[in-house]
Amino acid sequence: MDLSKSNEFYEEAKKYIPGGASSNVRVTEEHAPFPILFRRGRGSKVWDVDGNEYIDYLLSYGALILGHCHPKIVEAIKRQLNEATMIGTTTELEIKAAKKICEMVPSADMVKFSTTGTEATMSAIRIARAYAGRDKIVKFEGHYHGHHDCVLYSVVADPMFAGLEHAPRKLPWFAGVPGEVAQTVIVAAWNNLSLLERTLRKDAEDIAAVIMEPIMANNSVIVPSDGYLEGVREITQKYDIVLIFDEVFTGFRVAKGGAQELLGVTPDLSCFSKALGGGVPIAAIAGEKDIMEMVVPGKIGFAGTYNANPLSLSACLAVLEELSRNDGEALTNMKSLGMKLTDGLQEILDSTGHDGIVPSVGALFSMLFTKLEEITNYRQWITCDLEKFKHFRDLMVEMGVYLHPDGMERVVLSTVHTPEDINKTLATAEDALKKLPK
Repeated sequence: MDLSKSNEFYEEAKKYIPGGASSNVRVTEEHAPFPILFRRGRGSKVWDVDGNEYIDYLLSYGALILGHCHPKIVEAIKRQLNEATMIGTTTELEIKAAKKICEMVPSADMVKFSTTGTEATMSAIRIARAYAGRDKIVKFEGHYHGHHDCVLYSVVADPMFAGLEHAPRKLPWFAGVPGEVAQTVIVAAWNNLSLLERTLRKDAEDIAAVIMEPIMANNSVIVPSDGYLEGVREITQKYDIVLIFDEVFTGFRVAKGGAQELLGVTPDLSCFSKALGGGVPIAAIAGEKDIMEMVVPGKIGFAGTYNANPLSLSACLAVLEELSRNDGEALTNMKSLGMKLTDGLQEILDSTGHDGIVPSVGALFSMLFTKLEEITNYRQWITCDLEKFKHFRDLMVEMGVYLHPDGMERVVLSTVHTPEDINKTLATAEDALKKLPK
């Protein structure tokens, strides 16, 4: 496979863009010797700058729920281009999109729009702190909530330095996070209700919110244990603590109304992005009326020039309407294909003699090389063989199936992936696993 132009462009990019990309995730060491640069995408496929074709399972980190350049999204944006690219006031599109989210999401009484998932979680935490009149938040090991200071703790936490599970240390992910911020953050182990209750009971008077991914999707795919989310909901209500679900990844993907619909537990506030826009920059904070109606002038601040941008709203509404059509037919079909793929991958792992599991929720999954039969928390996940996954992934890429090179990233399908895509992916995986040392 010729990748010479990718290498050439990457070297050129490093001259003008630190690291060669505007998001460091795109150029981490897992991409070595250099990241592949893409030129275009259509449906479930992408083509790199050297002309190589791939079945795409990165899908812009989960944003492209309808695949690349979906006609409904393209048409909606073209129509809006003839009206206005930016207004700066409330628009009819904003009202329609907010109403649609309220119809689809169980906990959504009202909605505020922002531009990115990072902004959504940052604003949700600020809203919760203002509403509760407290400063501290609880977050969990291995959960990623965007790129702002108060959530950049223990996203990646080497057990050698993270302390004991019942009392984990707060480990900043990057340099530049002020030490004072750590005083407002409590880190806990996820999927352990008794440990969480002890934490909340100890500091309840200071804790404004608990924020979590209802299904872990930023470090593998890990589902909550039976009764865990119900227990979290009960405990947070007991101590009058705001519960925030970060559904930036799971929203409008695992079900029309997100993980909260799928699992039957509703938070006080929810954050959405990625699939919400189908490839355009948009995010939303949704929640119950008692909290959201406080996010108005003179009470809780909320601002952003590009919030509810009409171009993004037009695409957002097209996505939500497509996902809702025929009682969610597109999501149902996607889930069916996802199950075919994950079941097939597990069968191939077993038949080729590799130790591994394929944890999944519908069309959202990860492939883990491990002797464990189940992964229930971050500390179990961190023991998986990520280097072996990278070798597997590199073989897949050489044969035209694009997976993210980092085994911590989950794999996603779009609604436009086909049975032929799945069959080719399974055949490619079998070839790759036969070549991979056990």
